[in-house]
Amino acid sequence: MSPSHEPQSSAASFPTPVRMFIQVVVVLFFLEMLVMFLLPYLQLKSEGAAENFADSVLLTILSAPLLWHLIVRPLRGIALMEMTRADTVLENMVDGVVVFDTTGVIESVNAAFLAIFQCRADEMIGRKMDSFVHLQENAARLDDAASDTERQMIWTRADGSTVEVDISVSTFSSEGMVRTVAIVRDITERNRERRHLHETNQQLHALVQASPLAIVALDASGMVTTWNRAAEHIFGWSSEEVIGAPFPACDEEMRIEHGRVREQVMTGRPFTNLELQRLRKDGRVIDVSVSAAPLFDTSGGITGIMSIIADITSRKRSETDLRLFKRAIKATDNGITIVDVSTQERRIIYVNPAVPKITGYQADEVVGKDLGFLCAGERDGATFARIEAALKENGEGRFLFRNRRKDGSFFWNELFLGPVRDEKGRVGHYIAVMNDVSERKRFEEQLVYLANHDALTGLPNRNLFMDRLGQVLAYNARTDRQACVMFLDLDHFKVINDTLGHPCGDKLLQTVARLISGCLRTGDTVARLGGDEFTVILPNIAGSHEIVAVAEKILEIIAHPVELDGTELFVTASIGITLFPADGSTVDLLLKNADTAMYHAKEQGRNNYQFFSEEMNRLVFERMFMETNLRRALDRQELLLHYQPQLDLSTGEVIGMEALVRWQHPELGLIPPVRFIPLAEECGLITQLGEWVLRTACRQNRQWQEEGLSPLKVAVNISARQFRQHNLVDLVARVLEETGLEPGFLELELTESIIMKDLEQTVRTLRDLEAMGISLAIDDFGTGYSSLSYLQRFPINTLKIDQSFIRDLSTNPDDNAIVQTIIVMAHQLGMKVTAEGVETEEQLAFLCNHSCEKMQGYYFSKPLPADAFALLLRERKKLPLGQP
Repeated sequence: MSPSHEPQSSAASFPTPVRMFIQVVVVLFFLEMLVMFLLPYLQLKSEGAAENFADSVLLTILSAPLLWHLIVRPLRGIALMEMTRADTVLENMVDGVVVFDTTGVIESVNAAFLAIFQCRADEMIGRKMDSFVHLQENAARLDDAASDTERQMIWTRADGSTVEVDISVSTFSSEGMVRTVAIVRDITERNRERRHLHETNQQLHALVQASPLAIVALDASGMVTTWNRAAEHIFGWSSEEVIGAPFPACDEEMRIEHGRVREQVMTGRPFTNLELQRLRKDGRVIDVSVSAAPLFDTSGGITGIMSIIADITSRKRSETDLRLFKRAIKATDNGITIVDVSTQERRIIYVNPAVPKITGYQADEVVGKDLGFLCAGERDGATFARIEAALKENGEGRFLFRNRRKDGSFFWNELFLGPVRDEKGRVGHYIAVMNDVSERKRFEEQLVYLANHDALTGLPNRNLFMDRLGQVLAYNARTDRQACVMFLDLDHFKVINDTLGHPCGDKLLQTVARLISGCLRTGDTVARLGGDEFTVILPNIAGSHEIVAVAEKILEIIAHPVELDGTELFVTASIGITLFPADGSTVDLLLKNADTAMYHAKEQGRNNYQFFSEEMNRLVFERMFMETNLRRALDRQELLLHYQPQLDLSTGEVIGMEALVRWQHPELGLIPPVRFIPLAEECGLITQLGEWVLRTACRQNRQWQEEGLSPLKVAVNISARQFRQHNLVDLVARVLEETGLEPGFLELELTESIIMKDLEQTVRTLRDLEAMGISLAIDDFGTGYSSLSYLQRFPINTLKIDQSFIRDLSTNPDDNAIVQTIIVMAHQLGMKVTAEGVETEEQLAFLCNHSCEKMQGYYFSKPLPADAFALLLRERKKLPLGQP
C-alpha cells in the first residue's frame, strides 16, 4: 500500500531498474575503492592513488553488468512479484486493513476498509483515527488493542451511522518509523444475527415455559434435556430432579412401552396424540396425550426427541362420565328432552327413548317442535303459564299437570325444567324431565281418601270430620249462623260383636252408615270416628225443630229391624247434641260436649237424644257432690296410700316404691285417683291433699326403716299447683324433719308440663331440692312437651316412661322407637329411666335388652296397701330375670 491519497500497488512504489543499476554501480565503486586503498597495505607495497582509483573504476565497469544480470535483476524480479502478490491479497481481503503512525494519522487503507466505512481513500488518508473512533471508551480500547488478540468496537461512519467491528492491531517498524496496522472485520450483520438468534431462543424458552402442555426433550441416550413448568405441574418432578436423568414417569410396564415409542421416534417416525398412561411422583396414574418428533443436527442426524404432553385425565374421566350419562339417559324411564332456548322458537333438539314411550310420539315427530308440543294437555292452562314464566326468568321449576298422549289419552305428567348455563352464565338450553306419575297420582289420591275416610264404611273419618267442622265453624262465625254437632253411639253393639262375630258387626256398621246418610240433607256430613261411634254435622240450622227432626229420623230408621246373614237384628242408638256457638266455639269443645250429652242419653235409657245443656246440669251437680265429699274425706281420714314396688332390672330386687293416693268412700267404695285428683286440682284441694300424701309417705317409709326393713326410696307425685307454692322447699324440709326421713330416701315426681312453666323459677326450685339431697324425676315422660335444651338444665335424676308407650311396646313400632329414644336420650343426659305400667314378659325383655334401669307395673305387683307392701318386703320377693 502506498502512502498516497490514491491506493497504489507495492510494485508501483518499487525502485526503477536504472535507479537500482546506478545504486549497484555506486555501491560497487565504493567497495572497489575501499579494496584498492586497502590492498597495498595488505601486500606491503605502495601504489599510487591514481592507479588505485583507475583500477576501481575499471573493475566496477567490468563487474557491474555481470553482477546486475546474475544477481540483482533476478532478485529484483522475485521481490517485485512478491510485492505485487501482497498488494493483490490486501486489495481482495474481505477484512479492512488500515495503517497509521504513532500519532494516529492514517497512511494507507485497503478497499475493504473503505467499503466498511463507505468512503473514499482521499477521505481517509491523512485523517486521525480518533476522528471516527470518537467514543471515548472505543478510543481507549483501540489504544489497548496492541496488547489484545481481538477487540470488538462500534465505529461511526462519516454519515453518522455506526458499524460494529472486530479489530486486531499490531505494530511494525518501517524506514525507521513505528507504524500500526489494524485488521478490521465488519461484524454488524453477524452480531445482528446473533442478537436475533438470542432473542429467538429467549422467546422459544419463554414459549416452552409458558406452554400449558408439558414439553419434554430427550437426548439420544434417553436422558431428559428439557422439562418445562407444565411438565413439573403434570408429573410432580421439578426440572432440577429430572434434567440429565432418564424419563421418570414410568413404572416397569410403562417403561417397556416408553422404550418402544422412543425407538420409533429415533428411527425418524414421529407420532401425534398417542394416548398413554404415565405415573406421577405421588404415585397416581394419569392419562396423557403425547406427540413426539425427532431432533436433528446440522448434518441431518437424529440427536434426540422432542415431546409435547397433555394431561387428559380429566378429559378421559369426563368422557367416561359422558358415556355413563348418555347410557343412563337412554336407559332411564324418565323422559328427557333438551330444548334450545337461544332463539324465540325454543326448538326441541333431543329426546331420549323414554319420551316416545310416555307420549306416543316418535323422536322424529318431536325434534324440531316447540316445547309446548309436549304440554298439549295444559296448553292454555295455569300450569303452562307457570312454565312460560320459568323459561322467561331463566329459572327452574317442577310442575304437575294432566298431559295428553298422541292417541288422545290423558296422563299425569310431572315435569322438571332446569336451565343449562354456558361459561358466561347465559342460558342457552333447558333440560326437561318428564315422568308419567299417573299410578302414583292414583295411589296418592287413594291414600288421601284412606287418610280421610273410614275404610269400612267409606264415610269421612275423624280427620276429615274435624276439618269440615272447623270450616263450618269459621264460616258460621263470619255469617252469624248456628250449627249442630251430633254424637251417635249404637246401643249394646259390643254384645252383637261378641255373639255374632266381627264380620257381622262390620256389616251392621256399614248398614247403619248407609241409613244415617240417607237421613241427611245435601251439605250435611256424617262421619265414623271409630268403633260404633258416628258424628253428624248440620252446618246451617234455622231452629231446634230441624235438629229434632233429623235426630228422630235417624233414631227411627236405625230402630227398624235389620237382617244380616239370615239373622234379624234390632239396634238402637243414643245421640248427644251440641249447638254452635251456644255449647262451644271450638271443634274439640263441641265434640267433647256432644260426647258428654250422648252418655247422658245412654243414662236416660238409650234410644234417645239429649241436648248438652241438660247433661251439663247433671255434671255440675255430680261435681258439687264429689267436691263436698272430698273435703270431708280429708277431715274424716278416708284417704289412704297404696305403694307400688319399683325394681332394679339388673338385679330384680325392689329398690323403691311410688306412693299412690286412694279414696275409700263409705258409700262409693274405693275411688281411684283418676276420678278425684282432677277435681281436687279444680277446686283447690290439691295443695292440701299433696301435703297429706307427702307427709304420710315419708312417715311410713321412716317407720319401715325403724322396723328393720331394707331402706328404700319413696316417690311422691307433686301437682302443678303444689309446685308453684312459694314455700314448697320449706314444706318438704319441714316434713322431712318432722318424720325423721333422710332426704336421700325421698324422690319427687313432676310432669313435663309443670317444669316447662316459668323456667327460671323452676330451675331455682329444683336446684334447692337437689341441694337438700332429694332425687327428682319427670313422671309420664313423653306425653307432654319439653325442650331438650332446657331439660339438660334441670337437675333431674330419672325419666319415667309413661305406660301408654309401654302398653303396645311389642306390637307398635312407633312406641318401640319412642321408648328406645327416651332411654338413649336419658342416658346421654346422665339420667336413669323407669318404665311404668309393665305388664307382660315381652315388655320386660325389651326393657332389659335396651338398658332400662328400673320398672314398675302389674307384671310384678299392683299398688299395695301398706301392710301388704311391708309383707312383700319381708318376704324379699324379687323379679325373676333369668328367663324374662
